[in-house]
Amino acid sequence: MAHKKIYNKVVVVIPIHTPNPSAYELISFEQCFKILGNYPIKVLAPEGLSLVNYQKIVVNFDTIFIAPKWQSNVQQYNKLKTSRFFYNIFENYDFMLTYELDAFVFRDDLMYWCDKNYDYVGAPWFENYIEAGPNDKIIGVGNSGFSLRKITTVRKVLSNIYYKNPLEYGGSRFSLLKAYLKAPVRWLLNQIGENYTVQKNFHYNEDVFFSEVAPLYEKSFTVSPIEDAIQFSFETNPEVLFNINNKVLPMGCHAWWRYNLDFWRPYISAFGYKL
Repeated sequence: MAHKKIYNKVVVVIPIHTPNPSAYELISFEQCFKILGNYPIKVLAPEGLSLVNYQKIVVNFDTIFIAPKWQSNVQQYNKLKTSRFFYNIFENYDFMLTYELDAFVFRDDLMYWCDKNYDYVGAPWFENYIEAGPNDKIIGVGNSGFSLRKITTVRKVLSNIYYKNPLEYGGSRFSLLKAYLKAPVRWLLNQIGENYTVQKNFHYNEDVFFSEVAPLYEKSFTVSPIEDAIQFSFETNPEVLFNINNKVLPMGCHAWWRYNLDFWRPYISAFGYKL
């Protein structure tokens, strides 16, 4: 039985940046529409990008075109996902599922996770992050390639965080005085445009920002506990997380061909894809 589309509660956002996606990326693309097609799905693309190869897989989909600079490199993409511009596009929704084209969704548990009401949930992180081995410990929740975030709270964080404040400038008393004198101007800039303190001074991946920095500045910002994150998504060490999760797959995963494709192969092939 078909379900009525659910509007306003959650939007699924698929960022794309190339006119020539790989075969694996097209599998991820198709699977998103197959499993989550009852929700609003928005493909986010740089202006002028050809969509022909995507339309061969999914004939009709909604596309939002943005300035190419935002997806021109990894650094700019991280700035996009920590920008007010990005979240203002989707301000009419409560939650956003970001689904990059190395993600894969196994089942529709999306409303369950929205009802959890976390401000951010992504796959667990291990020690050594992308170089993690099976004996490394889980140290937190973070990866954003397949992640859910609460838009109202993220917008609040990006309005309130003063990531680089005068006390952090250091140097001489004179330079500190100059920093304080400039503070009102900087505060005003933060209110009327992008949060320049984040855009200029935060130089790590945006998932680090939301999993580690945002909770420090906004005490009410809730990141999913590890035990829930394991049920939501896997990234590195999928075989380890699978065992911890009582041999149950999560709702989705990220970087499935990068981290132990042999583990994922039977589960993804079961949907009819040839790997």
